[in-house]
Amino acid sequence: MREVVPDNQGLVLVLLFVVGNTLVFALGALAGPDLWLAFLVATAIALPMVLLVARIRSLMGGRDLAAGLEYLFGRWPSRAVALGYGVLTWRLSCYVMSDVTNFVQAVALPTTPQFVVASVLALLMLWAAKEGVEVIARFSVVMAKVVLLVLAVTFLLMLSEVDIGEFLPVMYDGPKPVIMGALQLLDFPFLEVIVLFWIFDCFQSKNSPYKVFLPGFLIAAFVLMIVACTSMAVVGARRYGFYYFPVWTAVARINVSTFLTRLEAIIGVTFAIGSFVKMAVCLLAASRCFAYALGFKDYRFLVTPLALGAIPGSQWFLSNVLEMERSATRTHRAGELALQVVLPIVLWLVAELRSRKSKKHVKKGEASGS
Repeated sequence: MREVVPDNQGLVLVLLFVVGNTLVFALGALAGPDLWLAFLVATAIALPMVLLVARIRSLMGGRDLAAGLEYLFGRWPSRAVALGYGVLTWRLSCYVMSDVTNFVQAVALPTTPQFVVASVLALLMLWAAKEGVEVIARFSVVMAKVVLLVLAVTFLLMLSEVDIGEFLPVMYDGPKPVIMGALQLLDFPFLEVIVLFWIFDCFQSKNSPYKVFLPGFLIAAFVLMIVACTSMAVVGARRYGFYYFPVWTAVARINVSTFLTRLEAIIGVTFAIGSFVKMAVCLLAASRCFAYALGFKDYRFLVTPLALGAIPGSQWFLSNVLEMERSATRTHRAGELALQVVLPIVLWLVAELRSRKSKKHVKKGEASGS
């Protein structure tokens, strides 16, 4: 069965995936007061990669994912690539699950074993992944309204605590902090958009990938920049990187006439919604990748073992809050950089060459037939 997601729903799914589990972390902390500039640089660097992903999908024409990959790259090279991305996406689902379990244990349920929370999350993302991308996209449309409304209200309430002086002077320490902050943002979460390449089976039209990936990514980058910069202006540029959850700390300072206080719980709700969508998307992508790499037509029978495997995986990759924070604020890793940047560029070049050759063969066939 071909799963077709409307462009508007796909756009929202991209938005919620990029926002995902990032809301509480110190994004781009190495940039210091130039955080806003690091966001702009990271967005400008990541944008060509987003367009590249959309271009590869558009070159597939109206084919589904499996047929399009074989059309552009051949069967066995496509399966080898899918296997590599299957490992990447499954590990990312473990990272997101670990982020949620560590966050819940740190701020709400300190005596609850992480295994219990991880088991509940595994069951939820198992159900969502088995329902498919169409259901996840419709769920994202509903939940995105809640997330954006909560973030907008929180932003307005935090304005009374904002100190604009935290952004000054601009580039006082030179370009290095901006570059390092941009590298942090590229590693998490901007370049993770490559995961979305594997969950969309079909699009409505040839230009749909551009309508889905580009605006969804740009809106998500803008939302994250507003949230991160506002939080930094509240807690201070120097303290922003010292907190495990600076957004949580900034929202905790909201006090409107001693009536509206302790509003950090609503950030926890938005964090949970975004993380759930991201986990479901990663699990779905991993199931699709492994199923295609191993030659199976249906991916759903792989969802259950991969979801259950994410429970011990989440404890293995990141065992505590300190490792979670380091993972969220690192600059880059060679293996991930190869799969998120180098390999997509190679695939794009090959796809362009194959597409042009196939067009030439079609033209020659038409000419000889006439």
